[in-house]
Formats: sequence, C-alpha cells, structure tokens
Amino acid sequence: MPTMTRTALDVGFDAANDEVEVDGVKCGNTRLGWHSALYPFNLAGHPAITLPSGFATDGLPTALHIVGRWGDETGMMRLAAIQETARPWAQLRPPV
Repeated sequence: MPTMTRTALDVGFDAANDEVEVDGVKCGNTRLGWHSALYPFNLAGHPAITLPSGFATDGLPTALHIVGRWGDETGMMRLAAIQETARPWAQLRPPV
C-alpha cells in the first residue's frame, strides 16, 4: 500500500493548525490525514518496511509500505536488500 496519502507537505505547513489536503479534499490533521494507514500495523506488532517507488507528478518521492508476517523482521530486511540490489535508488533526487 502507499506509505502516505500524498507527497510531502509544504515547508510552511503548520502541523498544529492546518489540515492535510489530498486531491483538494481536507483530510484531518497530520496523523489522521497523512499516514493513518500505518497505525494498525504498528499497534499489531507486524514488521513493515517502506521502499521507494518513484516520483509523483509534482516531482516529490513516493513510497510503498509493505507489511510482513508477525515476527518476520528478517524477511522484511531481506526484501529491502533484494529491492535495493535490483533497483538502486540512493543516487536519485527529486528535481529542484
């Protein structure tokens, strides 16, 4: 699943008072509106890893959140290593 509901928030975003917008729709505060899908896995204790998936039309990076079987942290690390070998990403940067 996607890691976040949208790409990065503007540098002027006021996390205490502003609502996150996704495709022009206000979706609540930062936690509820931006990365609410991650919480159930954290609470359940499932290991998860976020892997880069490319860049959105606004030029900002996107990522994929992969959830593993309970207790399989090693499997998640193996998956990340395989993905990094197959598609190295550390040198990629969004356009300025």
